[in-house]
Amino acid sequence: MKVFITSFVILAVAGSGMAIKCFVCNTQTDPACDDHMQSKSPALQNAFLQECEVKANQSEPFCRKVKEYIEFHTNSVVRVHRECGYMMREGYECYQKRSEDYVMDVCQCEKDLCNDSPSLTAPISSLLAVAIPLLARFM
Repeated sequence: MKVFITSFVILAVAGSGMAIKCFVCNTQTDPACDDHMQSKSPALQNAFLQECEVKANQSEPFCRKVKEYIEFHTNSVVRVHRECGYMMREGYECYQKRSEDYVMDVCQCEKDLCNDSPSLTAPISSLLAVAIPLLARFM
């Protein structure tokens, strides 16, 4: 019986150690979350660092960074979201989603604090995707 309880405790502790820590923030609510976030800052780590919850019947959590280029009529807005993810898009480290009024660069990673980097997304393609329609309007 003692062996069973000890094994259960060890497995429970090991299972809780599989959680990943990600930065969780959004520039819409906190500008410090921007693409050039100072991830080594203890204040920002306290504010944005979160252990991703391991959810039953879900795949292992991972970190995600989304850089979103939104076009409102003639204005463009850039937002950065950092979050825990639970449904990883297989086969891609980064990918892009597009709509008529927005472009999203999405990158996903599986290591602690990996969603901090400004180079995690590919801004050149997104800037071109937003800039070309805007330039076309003025020409």
